[in-house]
Amino acid sequence: MQYRLAWVANRLELPADALEPALIAWNLDPANQWYMAEYLKSLRNLDMYEEILAAGDMVRGGGTCRYYLAVAERELGMVPGPSMAYFAEAIHSPDDSTAADACAWTVILLRDSLPADSVTVLLSRAVEASPLRSFYRGLLAENLATSGRIEEAREQIHLMRLMGNSGYSYWTACAELAEGEEDSDRRIWALIRAREQRDCAASRRDLGWALYMAGRDAVHEGEQLLAAEYLARATALNCTGEDFHIRADSLRRILDDYQEQTAPDR
Repeated sequence: MQYRLAWVANRLELPADALEPALIAWNLDPANQWYMAEYLKSLRNLDMYEEILAAGDMVRGGGTCRYYLAVAERELGMVPGPSMAYFAEAIHSPDDSTAADACAWTVILLRDSLPADSVTVLLSRAVEASPLRSFYRGLLAENLATSGRIEEAREQIHLMRLMGNSGYSYWTACAELAEGEEDSDRRIWALIRAREQRDCAASRRDLGWALYMAGRDAVHEGEQLLAAEYLARATALNCTGEDFHIRADSLRRILDDYQEQTAPDR
């Protein structure tokens, strides 16, 4: 129960609320890496990197806990840190699960500094090592779509559908493909499906930005009624304080003022 409380709080981006139940769960079962990962996630989101390093001796293998440890090492200036060295070696592991994890975490950690081709190679290795994991194939499809390799992205998404994958990773990959094809309506539709699979702060934010940008584009094209609909849907997500909500609300008010000023009876 404590783990579930922490999991939900972290997905709602409330790390301060997640920290205590995550620590309780981990203390009850110190060998459980899932419990530890939720605790480290809470620390990461609170920028408590020293505390993450203090728990480093308890990290086993190259999964999520190793990723959070690598993040802490990077933020504290340990570049390259021992965890990145672990991933660099684990990429070549004969154990498929270990190699796939290492490839995926390396991409996530170094995405901004790796060439696009290197990202594709690493994610392709992850998929080859663990072809039934939708998370890896979804990452590969998203990368291919953002790199302009649309046909290859479609192929990966088609394979996910054939394997019965219809979860969060599948729909976020569909959204990236739609963006690569400049189909904003289909992107919004896919992000709605993704939010249905995982209703959390991140899925609402992704949908909110897509709705705001569709509304902004409609304004530029002179489609005021359509723009107002998109912007109203963005603000209806009730993400007050998020940048997309502030921008959507501001643009909607400008549209309302303009329509009032140009009404025929004025």
